[in-house]
Amino acid sequence: MTHRSSFARPTFSFAGALLAVLVSACGTPADGTRGDGSGDLEAFGGPQGPGTNANNPPSNPPNDEQTPPGQTPSGSETTPGGTTTPEGQPGGITLDPGTTPGTTPGTTPPANGETGEVTPPVEQPPVTPGEAPAPFLERPTRGSGNLFTEVLGIPVGEVDAKLRLAVDRFFGIGTNESATPVLNTGYRVYYELPQDRSMAFIWAADSNDIRSEGMSYGMMIAVQMDMQDEFDKLWKFARTFMQFPANSNLTSWRYNFRWQGTANTGNANNWQINFPDSAGPAPDGDEYFAAALYLADRRWGSGGGVNYQQDADNIANAMINNPAANGRTPLFNAANNLVVFYPQGNSANFGDPSYNLPAFYELFALDGAQNNAARWNAIADSSRRHLVASAHPTTGLHPDYSNFNGTPNNGGSNHDQFRFDAWRVIMNMAMDYAWFSQDARFTTQANKYHAFFTNQLNDNKDNVRNATFAIDGSNAGGGSSTALTAMLGAGALASTAANRADFVQAAWDVYQQSGQYRYYQEATYLLGMLNTAGLYGYEWAQ
Repeated sequence: MTHRSSFARPTFSFAGALLAVLVSACGTPADGTRGDGSGDLEAFGGPQGPGTNANNPPSNPPNDEQTPPGQTPSGSETTPGGTTTPEGQPGGITLDPGTTPGTTPGTTPPANGETGEVTPPVEQPPVTPGEAPAPFLERPTRGSGNLFTEVLGIPVGEVDAKLRLAVDRFFGIGTNESATPVLNTGYRVYYELPQDRSMAFIWAADSNDIRSEGMSYGMMIAVQMDMQDEFDKLWKFARTFMQFPANSNLTSWRYNFRWQGTANTGNANNWQINFPDSAGPAPDGDEYFAAALYLADRRWGSGGGVNYQQDADNIANAMINNPAANGRTPLFNAANNLVVFYPQGNSANFGDPSYNLPAFYELFALDGAQNNAARWNAIADSSRRHLVASAHPTTGLHPDYSNFNGTPNNGGSNHDQFRFDAWRVIMNMAMDYAWFSQDARFTTQANKYHAFFTNQLNDNKDNVRNATFAIDGSNAGGGSSTALTAMLGAGALASTAANRADFVQAAWDVYQQSGQYRYYQEATYLLGMLNTAGLYGYEWAQ
């Protein structure tokens, strides 16, 4: 049974249908690159994850942007009891700074934008004057507001066309891109199993693997865009190959998800999927799985082929109530009500600010088992306090990892800095502000982010110059990032900064990542864009 909340929340309404226009006319080239040849942090595609040796728990488990300690990049085999590889570069890239996957550490990476030739997707046809406009996307009645229209004055139809095209590219819809994973070209990251088209996965090209983060992001994007078929295929795959069963002998991780696995596509008709038990849970993936399933129940109901409500309840309950055993823990620390970095060994003794999702915890309290509601509300409160405590007092920047008291945690490889995980924090705060809290502390934090990045936008103001920093703002590096640019745009949901419109405009103008490093940049970009476009919510009229 679905539980509904009755207390009032902001409701956003929009003018009637406006003429949809071709997205490419709004500054997004067909190949997703800028005409000036600039590019993203192409060596950074997405998080990495937990350790792999059950007898020797990692000191730096996974964070969906990292490769598990002891594991070499790009899905190669784990070295038993091996040394810790630097983590933190999205997409599982764990090479030293300045290296590129597939090269020897210390060699010079390709210049920005040199990510391989891109096959342009098939663009949506333009609308002829006088024709009926393309169908509009259904916006949530409770959720984020459409800042592209409210702040920039861009017609709703134009916003919808841009977001529809971006999401279609991600899922490979209408792009004529290969149904088999291709490393260096295109936008597509969604692939169906040839032996069973009822299952699909999100592929991290640069690390050649499948991650709980990417799978759950794909499901969240699908439910927000009312794509039930794609949602169900991703969920069936995750439940079949990734989820620890209810009777698992790893009691601490029952109903949790293996954070990383591989797909061997050598046999064109029968891809081999492998998710080892040693790849334990990366908590943010589980959080997104549960939230996406609760939203699926709200949007589509659980009376069809999938009981979204029950599946979400199983995950949400497991995250806080699984027993600790044999060095493994639940995903939330019972003493301080904060999400852990990785639920095993020393890695359960600190956290990751970007894993803090107070809006989701409010949702779990509303829609989950009522005997867990008080705990989820307490977790939401603790999470909000932690997002303030872990921010630098002047710049507002967050580290990748933090101790439970808010101080930065190095994690063995510069994760006391603002890096790839931390990009997501401003969106998490802004989403909670828009959905539930209206927490003035998050306005203060978003304003600090926008103040700091004022001088970090490039000359065209359509991307950031640098995407990694020490949290005091020094040691800038990393190059541009479509993902971070979109996150800063979403931050305007909470920001009152005088220049908040600059960040909304930058999110609108920034290109969509394609090629080898598309996974993390593109997935995170889409979450930010959906938030900023008013297409990220938790209740719909139907």
